[in-house]
Amino acid sequence: MSVQQPSDSDGLTDDEIIQLRKTAPKLDKSQRPMGGYSITHITPNTVMKPAQDFEEDPTEASEALALQLVFTETTIPVPRVRRVVKDQSYQYIVMDFIPGRQLSEIWPSLSFMAKIRISMTLRRYIRELRAIRSSHSTVPGPLSSRGPRICESPIFGPIQSDRGPFASYGKLSAFFNERNRMSSRGSPAELFDDASPLVFTHQDLNMRNLLLGEDGRLWLIDWAWAGFYPRWFEFVAMMRQAENEEIVSGRKEPLWDALIPFICNPYFRQEEWLDQISDALAYV
Repeated sequence: MSVQQPSDSDGLTDDEIIQLRKTAPKLDKSQRPMGGYSITHITPNTVMKPAQDFEEDPTEASEALALQLVFTETTIPVPRVRRVVKDQSYQYIVMDFIPGRQLSEIWPSLSFMAKIRISMTLRRYIRELRAIRSSHSTVPGPLSSRGPRICESPIFGPIQSDRGPFASYGKLSAFFNERNRMSSRGSPAELFDDASPLVFTHQDLNMRNLLLGEDGRLWLIDWAWAGFYPRWFEFVAMMRQAENEEIVSGRKEPLWDALIPFICNPYFRQEEWLDQISDALAYV
């Protein structure tokens, strides 16, 4: 469990922070995840990014809730959320700036043993996430005190990555089993694997969302898709995001791909099952 330290944004009002967002520079390319052009550096130690939620209540911003849960329940280094501010119909998460370099940038230059150590660290992080217990852990999807929310995940496929909300684990299973029946390649004899409890899952663990901090620690960022999902979702999501990373970066990383089963535990059967019903997941 981490201990909160003071922030240089603590003395600012919400209105002052909103004004800073309009005038402060965006993070330069070396400081932000690829595609993170909306992240604003408002003070030397603080950044802010748009929340993906359109809730009236800023306290319900799902990524902020996820970061807070991980901060309090694990030893995983994550940016500390300072507050969530609202500007008209948009919400913005104010969080600590983490000096460091993306793993995608430095991976080719790392030694083999350094890469293995990183994979071992990630394996420990995944175990910590899966050990989190929460009152929200029986409902699939992002954290909320107001009931089920829309689930966004690469598991749902590239056509429509957001589905739900699902009021229960059974409803999530029923969705996938219905797609299995709709699929031309589905197998009626093999159903969605819901044998294990829901666990807390990042769902976007690609090298762009891993920072090797100047403090020497491996930081996990971008928790917008985090929530409670079946244990095997992390593995399949990580495999899917690795494929996407190859397209974005234009290079293959075979060692990274080979390490994913070690990091998340292997769930090849579940991955194959999803691939078999991919045609039905394309339907809205």
